Amino acid sequence: MHARRLFLALVLILALPLTAQQKYAAEVQQLERFIEQKMRDMRMPGLSVAIRKDDFVYAKGFGFADVENGVKATEESSYRMASVTKPMTAVAVMKLVEQGKINLDAEVQTYVPYFPKKAHPVTIRQLLQHLGGISHYKNYDAEGHIRDPKNTKEALAVFQDFDLIAEPGTRYSYSSYGYNLLGAVIEGASGRSYGDYMRDEIWKPLGMNATRMDDPRAIIPNRARGYILENGQLRNSEYVDISSRFAAGGTRSTVRDMLAFAMNLERVLKPETIEEMWTGGVTRGGEATRYGLGFSVIPRNGRFIISHNGAQQETRTTLDFAPHAKFAVALASNFENADLDMIASRIATLFLGDRWYVTNYVPAKADQQALWALGLTWNNGLGYYDRYHKLRATDAKELAEAFRYFNDALRTADPKKIGAGRHPSAKEAFIKVGAYMAEQLAKSGADLSRYHAAGELAFFDDYMKLYRTSKAIPSPHRFEPALDTRVGKWRGDWQRVWTADAQAFVLSGPGDLAHLEELAKTFRGSSIVPNYADALVNLGENAAQGGDFATAMRAAKLGVSIYPDVENTNGFAGVMTVLAGDVEGGKALLLKSRAIMEDGYAGKKNLTAIASIVERMGNKKAAEFFRTFAGDASVKP
Repeated sequence: MHARRLFLALVLILALPLTAQQKYAAEVQQLERFIEQKMRDMRMPGLSVAIRKDDFVYAKGFGFADVENGVKATEESSYRMASVTKPMTAVAVMKLVEQGKINLDAEVQTYVPYFPKKAHPVTIRQLLQHLGGISHYKNYDAEGHIRDPKNTKEALAVFQDFDLIAEPGTRYSYSSYGYNLLGAVIEGASGRSYGDYMRDEIWKPLGMNATRMDDPRAIIPNRARGYILENGQLRNSEYVDISSRFAAGGTRSTVRDMLAFAMNLERVLKPETIEEMWTGGVTRGGEATRYGLGFSVIPRNGRFIISHNGAQQETRTTLDFAPHAKFAVALASNFENADLDMIASRIATLFLGDRWYVTNYVPAKADQQALWALGLTWNNGLGYYDRYHKLRATDAKELAEAFRYFNDALRTADPKKIGAGRHPSAKEAFIKVGAYMAEQLAKSGADLSRYHAAGELAFFDDYMKLYRTSKAIPSPHRFEPALDTRVGKWRGDWQRVWTADAQAFVLSGPGDLAHLEELAKTFRGSSIVPNYADALVNLGENAAQGGDFATAMRAAKLGVSIYPDVENTNGFAGVMTVLAGDVEGGKALLLKSRAIMEDGYAGKKNLTAIASIVERMGNKKAAEFFRTFAGDASVKP
């Protein structure tokens, strides 16, 4: 009898639903192993992570907040937020808008009368959207290394005499100085200091009790010290006083507070205000900026995502929030060389099934343009449907026009037309097409959530199969037959190369190069392969700056081997070849890179920056070559 009672009790226990923590126990184990390995690969001293998925919450620190004193990083470690400060500033502005103290379309001088008038009026809304024409850093060598504390007027004095870089409303141009100006607007409208207003009206109501203004002289609990890798050695970050960036990047916080900020905005703002903040801006010429009022609103894998990241001395931060998936991730590191996108992508894979930042590579130029169009339509159209669960175009004529635009763009392989496909200037044709595809697939019984992981090829191929078997989709809402053939071929090849091994692979350290070399063997003969070009270049650059030239050269050679027609793999290989002493060979690769994209990796701006880095590493001869190549107008592809 006793045994029977024990058996029944066990059955009842096993029948109970898993708690949120138990449900994701396996994912947490995989994540922690991944983070520990990648931190070793990148030589990252410290990292803190916070995740929320539905009712599941995870927060933990890895490595060290203070290497010299052996202080471990935790979920309560306090990191510089850098530009993750900007959405906080934007929320404060919108709180004052709700209170009737700020008019979004008023000129800046309404609230900051001491800021000089410019050639054109600059409004609060334009500043929030980075459409105000206010300059970003002009001379970072001077402006990015300020060591003295500054009050608001002194912080504005750094840039107040700069001319506008564009007429407000005509061009998106990211500007930290524009957000410093918004900090002054908050002070003028509220009659309180920026820090006091943020603490009382934003941080405390959101439960962000560890968030504060950064002060290098203050005693800040759990302060993380910052580090950088230089010439292969871990060094303390440069000392700067970031009060000069106060409302753009002058705060400290924890990953727990970052999570609270993303998930609890309704505590301080009305739903309609949040919706306005999460809607991207549009230039006067009809170009969508994908930046709302303080938030980046770039969809990922067809999901509606709001996000922001930050980078400055001592820190790297990122915050991603998928509202409809009830998912958020906050990452902060005290390592200036940290690649947080890679870690965020792995977290998305484990907890959502997505693989963020994965792209595809096809060699032919026309195929590259077509694949780009498919990706834009899938990401933006499905992302729109994910957010609103409705069509972007309900009129049949309007929808037919959108499909006609898409088909014309692919037939001509016109990069300008394809690039404009998601913008209001092209009547958001790609968004209309993608949202319609999503609705038709949903009506057919397809689970739309699977396309976040399966990607654009599955999205298009399934839609094409649907209209080949269904009369419900009229001919104006179909694609040209040539695309059916192309997508079918790509999807078949992709399923062959996108193996479980490839899906689990993340390129982050020198030890991963051998794995990629083996994967590359499986890519042979395929019309489409995973694109690790950017990751290879990033890994190679970090290796070179860390003094590991063998790894850097290996990454460079592998990059041009797998991706021979990509501008940054050729540009980076060119730089490494010059550094190895083969100037003519390097020049040929740089010319090829410039022929693919004139202002890309081998463009004047990037090569000039590389020259400065190379000179600091002690190679003045190579630095002089890069400067000459960058500035010589006669050097043409």
